[in-house]
Amino acid sequence: MKAFLSAVSLPKSSEPSPFQIRNLLIALYVWIALGWTVAVVLRLTIRDLGPVPLVSGFYYASPGPLLFLLALFLGVLCLILGRSRRMACWGVMALVIAQSAGSHRVVTPPSPDASAESTQRLLLWNVCHGRHGWQQVVSEIQKYDPDLITLVEAGPPTEEMRQVWESSFPEHEVTLLGGEMVLLIRGGTAHDVAAGELGIDGHYRQVDVSLGDRDLSVLFVDIHGRPDYDRAPAMNRLAELIDASADKPLLIAGDFNTPRESPLFQPIDERASNAYDSSGRGFQPTWPWPLPLLTLDQVWSNAGLSFDDCFAGWSSASDHRPVIADFRLLE
Repeated sequence: MKAFLSAVSLPKSSEPSPFQIRNLLIALYVWIALGWTVAVVLRLTIRDLGPVPLVSGFYYASPGPLLFLLALFLGVLCLILGRSRRMACWGVMALVIAQSAGSHRVVTPPSPDASAESTQRLLLWNVCHGRHGWQQVVSEIQKYDPDLITLVEAGPPTEEMRQVWESSFPEHEVTLLGGEMVLLIRGGTAHDVAAGELGIDGHYRQVDVSLGDRDLSVLFVDIHGRPDYDRAPAMNRLAELIDASADKPLLIAGDFNTPRESPLFQPIDERASNAYDSSGRGFQPTWPWPLPLLTLDQVWSNAGLSFDDCFAGWSSASDHRPVIADFRLLE
């Protein structure tokens, strides 16, 4: 009878025991802490300058905001595991990372004055091929009332797309530049257009623009976004283009697909000023929406321009945030 009851007895519960759950949490803690430590060491040493593409990809995949969130998560794990000292250490680490996680000082834009008439507003936006609808893109752009609109991944250069932009922005001249780049100018005219490559699968468009009685050049940038792609040739080519335009005001705007803190920007930093660095306010990272971690979309200028204000908007119309920069041409 006992043998029969033993044979037909119900199976033991498959639910994990508290001991098994604790072991899983410890394993999760160890792997995340190891990855976090490697990422921090990488960011403090070679970053994306190493010869191994996989290392650069890991660098791009571990931005400051993500390391901040992971440090908080590791602190919570330590709290659950009863490791109060380690929890405090991870809290300190999170605070340290937060200092460089993308938040800029809060600044007040300059008050209107006699020279405000010369101020122009530029909007840069990677609109992700209009996947969420062109009307949503148009509505977001109209909120900022920009004078110059520079769009990346803005659809094919067809007459249908031209009608979209002309009907939505009747005060702007529309120039379809190919490569899914579009330039809209209010109170100005586009002239000569130069096109070329930026490294592998990257490209640029440079447009000479007249704004009233003033001339400037607008340089569109779209660098290939694959994580293991070597961006140094694209940055070096961009530096050459900046040097070639040193005799006139130059605006540089686009999707660099490279985080702002990358040392690969050194040749650009030596020749141009970043709008966020000089006048930025608010949270800087632009991709991916709705939890942006990387500052991929950027606006720069040479010595012929100065920036009064720069900030990024929030919109579900694209996986990139729009960047708005107020600038003025210098005498």
